Amino acid sequence: MLKITCVGCLSLMLILTSILPVSSQTTVAQRVPASEKVIPPIVLHAFNKQYPNSLLKGWFVTHISYWQGDYSSGWYTDWYGPRSITIYRFEKPTYFEVEFINAANPGEISRAIYNVYGYWYETRSMIKGLPMKVIESLKNSDYGGWKISEFKERIESPGWPVDVYRFKVSKGLKSKIIRIDEQGNLVQARDIGD
Repeated sequence: MLKITCVGCLSLMLILTSILPVSSQTTVAQRVPASEKVIPPIVLHAFNKQYPNSLLKGWFVTHISYWQGDYSSGWYTDWYGPRSITIYRFEKPTYFEVEFINAANPGEISRAIYNVYGYWYETRSMIKGLPMKVIESLKNSDYGGWKISEFKERIESPGWPVDVYRFKVSKGLKSKIIRIDEQGNLVQARDIGD
């Protein structure tokens, strides 16, 4: 009788551990490739009007938390380290991200996000260099002697009057993410890991 009880308890424990969620599980936010057929026409129209003649790389169904959390195509994963944010999938997609090469800036890969109504939230473009005002502002700041990483981006947004440039700087064991607008104003200096 005791043998049967131990075997039964062990079986029950195995079943429970396989069906119950693990509390320390890390889930990466959702960013699912999508066919152009599932993108609402109003979103396609907004993108084509804003970025005519662009070379399309792909559409994605996404979530605003994914975008705000700055998950991306591996552009900046070394900046932030592991995350433990859970993003849930919804029945109907409400945000759409597009990767493209802008005809106006052929050397830059860009990502833009729109909501289901065609409202444009933001465009982020990978750039090779920074404008002189941004470089001069950095030199005159507390981070003047810090090394600038090779990963840099320009952020365009309807909620910000001018473009903002974001990049990583480091000195010794210290690293920060810097945001400076195109006029040379330091917008943010954040320790990596904050």
